[in-house]
Amino acid sequence: MQKIMCFFVCILFFATAYADQGIYTYVASGNIFFYSKNADKVLQLTHDDKNGHPILSPNGRWLAFVKKSNDIMPKSCADSTDLDGKYADELWIYDLKTMKNRLLVKDHCSGEPTKMIVDPQDLSFSPDGKTLYFETSAWTTSGAIHAINVTGTHSRFVTDGNEYHVVMHGKYKGDIVANQHRYRFKGDTPLGSYDWDWLFTSTGKQIKLYKKVE
Repeated sequence: MQKIMCFFVCILFFATAYADQGIYTYVASGNIFFYSKNADKVLQLTHDDKNGHPILSPNGRWLAFVKKSNDIMPKSCADSTDLDGKYADELWIYDLKTMKNRLLVKDHCSGEPTKMIVDPQDLSFSPDGKTLYFETSAWTTSGAIHAINVTGTHSRFVTDGNEYHVVMHGKYKGDIVANQHRYRFKGDTPLGSYDWDWLFTSTGKQIKLYKKVE
């Protein structure tokens, strides 16, 4: 009987500590709101009118969003983006277990396209909720796909791409499909370009052609 009671107490503790707290999220007047399962109501998480594009992790533990920074972009970086305004964007993350938020990725202007982060967009979590992916402006014909752990560690460039999605189920769960702009050559002679979807590992290693896009 004691073993049975201990088992149910452990289950109750686990459910309380790691319950799916976030049900859905949205933006209103530049602030982030979400419906909390635990509180059974909509909560306002930000109050500075500078936020957008929120996304919940699959396990409901994390909420990532884009926030307008206080940093004015140098012209070299501003000319590479379609941002409405002179200020760069940065990434923030809200821990829905502790109800605390923190800066996850600070904006960074760089002459190296793989390191320039001034307009993070198209946020997506990995299936286990431990990694956040996002796209930024980079090259003339292509954006850059980046990743960072939700702990704020291991920020890295993954691959180039204009669109992407994370595979959430099946054989390639956790891998990435990215649409890439590539060129055909015959020797050194260019024969035009194409934009197809390619499958990559989470570290950016190409696996195979995913789909020829007409």
